[in-house]
Amino acid sequence: MGVLIAFILVIIIGVIFWLLFKILKWALKKRERIVVIIVSSICIVFGTLLYQQYFVKMEFIQSEVYPNLYIVKNPSEDMNTVNKAIREKVIQLINQQVTKDIQSYPAFSFYKYNKGDWGENGTAYFIKHKERRDGMTAELLEYYPECLLAKFTVQPCEKNNAYFYGKLEYYHEDKRIKTDTLLNSCNK
Repeated sequence: MGVLIAFILVIIIGVIFWLLFKILKWALKKRERIVVIIVSSICIVFGTLLYQQYFVKMEFIQSEVYPNLYIVKNPSEDMNTVNKAIREKVIQLINQQVTKDIQSYPAFSFYKYNKGDWGENGTAYFIKHKERRDGMTAELLEYYPECLLAKFTVQPCEKNNAYFYGKLEYYHEDKRIKTDTLLNSCNK
């Protein structure tokens, strides 16, 4: 069965390349066609770049099964911009739960949105599904350490457990790059 699918794919790819060759051969016969193709290609590339720069916005998607998990879709190339947006999101989430009890502050995780092979799984899987540990295709968040962007945790102070501080750790390519301290009540 696999050989048949591979054979069909090879035939489809061959037909596509043959059609591209015929179109290119037809286009190169007249100068006007060449100019139209070059101008069209430049417009498509320029339009795509403009669209990505100005119309695709970064968004936080909260997991439906893990309320403290956020998937960041369309993150900026600039990590400082991403980190600033995550910090603002954490502050917004903290302000919704103002309390003096350390146990009531949840930990938050932020992962970069990605889809796995063939458009399935990846971090996008965890928006609507729980981690799956059984079977041949286990799906766990720990399988995507390179997609981890930040973690926020609340911890007790070393000197007095009655007080606490919030720690926001930023990651890039599975390495912690920066730490911010939020909610610091240790100095009271």
